[in-house]
Amino acid sequence: MKSKIKNFLLLNLSALIITFVFIAGCQQQKPDTSKEFKPVLDKFVEVWNNGNYDELDALLDPGFVRIVNHIPDVEGIAGMKEVMSGFRTSFPDLKLTIDTEIYADNIAAARWDFTGTNTGPGEMPPTGKSVKAWGITILHFANGKLIKEIVAYDEKFFMEQLGFTMMPPSDEMNK
Repeated sequence: MKSKIKNFLLLNLSALIITFVFIAGCQQQKPDTSKEFKPVLDKFVEVWNNGNYDELDALLDPGFVRIVNHIPDVEGIAGMKEVMSGFRTSFPDLKLTIDTEIYADNIAAARWDFTGTNTGPGEMPPTGKSVKAWGITILHFANGKLIKEIVAYDEKFFMEQLGFTMMPPSDEMNK
């Protein structure tokens, strides 16, 4: 009787081990999306830093959309070139670096640092002041190109470094 129980347990244990090995062997490894998307992110940062806007044609989908602090900011490649050009005109010494990056499926998230001196003309007169800021960007990819960028940063802190201040609403605004 003991040998029948021993054989039964051994047979079941063997079946369990074979099943486990089979299941483990059938698991497909998820592809390492950083291998595909990191070069695109690195080139995107490089374009911010060097101003070679024509390189965006190979990086961005024609339907590219950029959203900054919940406000649609850019549509299309030409729109992104215009935004980058305007920003680089306002901050000719602009330096963008990536501190942390995470990749998953068709998305990358990056924490970035920005430094620059506002010496060029732009949407506002040059202040001559230097700024340091950081933010988070979420990038969406399709067919190896960027289709959407969502940017979040502390705009108030950024503007305060340029010398701007928040003013309380005037009485006329409350009427």
